Amino acid sequence: MSDNRIMYILVHSDYTLMQELLKNMFTMYRPSWVVDTINLLSEVVIRINANKKYDVVLIDTSYKHFVHYIPYLKNLETMKCQIVFMTDENIGEIHYYTNNILNCKVINKNMTIEQLVHIIEGDSIEIVDTRRLGGLNMLEMNVLMELAKGHSIDFLCNSQKFTNTEIEQSIRHINAYFGTSHYLEAVYKAYTEKLI
Repeated sequence: MSDNRIMYILVHSDYTLMQELLKNMFTMYRPSWVVDTINLLSEVVIRINANKKYDVVLIDTSYKHFVHYIPYLKNLETMKCQIVFMTDENIGEIHYYTNNILNCKVINKNMTIEQLVHIIEGDSIEIVDTRRLGGLNMLEMNVLMELAKGHSIDFLCNSQKFTNTEIEQSIRHINAYFGTSHYLEAVYKAYTEKLI
């Protein structure tokens, strides 16, 4: 995509610093972009409807704060622009709420500004997740399979298939591998990526 294409971007974050950083970085990388910022969640839908000029609305959030967006998802679905949720945790659960919204993407904040610019421009790029370089060993895959069956950690400990230490270390590595904070999210990611 051309670096000179004019794009209208609306950046929403609860943090003024994040808004200013993104606006400045976008302007540096793509001087032709027009970037507006807004910090009130309730104003996002109003601003989009009033202006109808935005190509992309970038929403900086976390899973903890994402619950505040749920009432607005139906409105966001009707927008003619691309909606991008940027989060740092529980990406699988946020994806669960947004996967039926065609104009919506959920991305992890763990990327460079250049990668983010390419995503906003609609380029399909490969983001290498360094957490994935090691892979899961057989023990970790077995633990993951048991968790995917719906078994709890207590059940696994009592089953005597694994030691408590093996379970604890496996879950820690599984979460690191998937970039998750909870094993249930890792199970969800494993299903969506067809690893189990």
